[in-house]
Amino acid sequence: AALGAAMIGQWVEGALLLFLFSLSNVLQDYALNRSRRAISGLMKLYPAEARVVRGDTVQMIKIDQIRVGDILQIVPGERIPVDGIVRSGHSWIDQAPITGESIPVEKQHGDKVFAGTLNQQGTLDIQATQAAQDTMLARIIRMVEDAQDSKAPTQRFLETFEEYYAVFIIGAVALFIIVPPMLFNVDFQSNFYRAMVLMTVASPCALVISTPAAFLSAIASAARHGVLFKGGAHLETLAGVKVMAFDKTGTLTQGKPAVTYVVPMQDVREEDLLALTASVEARSEHPLAQAVVQAAQERGIALEAVDGFVAETGRGVRGIVGDHEIVVGN
Repeated sequence: AALGAAMIGQWVEGALLLFLFSLSNVLQDYALNRSRRAISGLMKLYPAEARVVRGDTVQMIKIDQIRVGDILQIVPGERIPVDGIVRSGHSWIDQAPITGESIPVEKQHGDKVFAGTLNQQGTLDIQATQAAQDTMLARIIRMVEDAQDSKAPTQRFLETFEEYYAVFIIGAVALFIIVPPMLFNVDFQSNFYRAMVLMTVASPCALVISTPAAFLSAIASAARHGVLFKGGAHLETLAGVKVMAFDKTGTLTQGKPAVTYVVPMQDVREEDLLALTASVEARSEHPLAQAVVQAAQERGIALEAVDGFVAETGRGVRGIVGDHEIVVGN
């Protein structure tokens, strides 16, 4: 159509036509790049290096050099580089990027851990059970990449339709160029101009380009918000869903623990129980401890000074408030 416009001297229309179709390709590339950035965001969950125990020394090595069976040291604040099993240590792991659990999960000897999760408190020795390229996180990343190539039914239909439709339009335009001047003595140049307009307007390119761009953009946007689609087909199916069933607390809730009831024993006031408990829990980083402290603050309860604070791993905390030892257990 652009060449036809040039043949009849309409260079501006031809250039504008090429610009519009080039712009559509640019927008499609932009959607693809957004999708790639979403995958790059998942890749950031991998640390670049890890501490590995080799003999009597601890070495910093690249994660792609980690072998199955290696013992890794994970300190607080570090992400776990590969799937593994805890061999020693005790900590709380934020597994939200992998399992969606909003509250950190307690990990100790024998528990499984996943690559990309965040160690929050204690130091852990972890035995690698998977290489970096075989972890659950790696499989999730491959799933998102494969989703870009998985075509929805609408997209497959449009691509098939476009093949036949394009041939039909080119044939129809060719007839339109030839028949009116031959049979109806129509001016060839004006008729040719109308034929080029017909070809441009009837082009299926915008329709064909819009569908994959829309799916890719949706998959990328969902990935950035923590929702992974296995492909455009599943995304399209979602449009027909009438009912959803959710089986996880944290999916529909805020996912943060909160104090709902305070039940004191006899001769203890509710405010006193909460004040003593919150005073000791204020020194702890445990999610339940933070919920108790928040409940005290919401009720305007002042916290008291605590001496001799001790956190007993996996059991609770204790401290001295005034003349009393306060023990908050699990």
